[in-house]
Amino acid sequence: MQYQVTLNCVSGKYKPVSTIVDTDLDITTHKQEIINKGIQKICIQRNWTKTDVKKYEYLKCKIRVYDKKKIEQENKERYERIKEEKYTSGEWKRPKGEK
Repeated sequence: MQYQVTLNCVSGKYKPVSTIVDTDLDITTHKQEIINKGIQKICIQRNWTKTDVKKYEYLKCKIRVYDKKKIEQENKERYERIKEEKYTSGEWKRPKGEK
């Protein structure tokens, strides 16, 4: 199963940093282990150490199940909704042949 681990800067000075962790562990019982794997992966990707994580104040952590198909579907639906709003407001023009 894939999980997205996101680190947030407590001060709001830096943008959130996230990574995907692929593991067989269950989120309900092994949440801290998944978070630790995510932090390790972020540190490897960015050439950080644990002290850099603290220095940049990335002390808040979120974790969620990463389902790529579901996320793509939500993005398509959101784009269609935004597109319809733009068409009805007159900001965008409909392409010829589309109703």
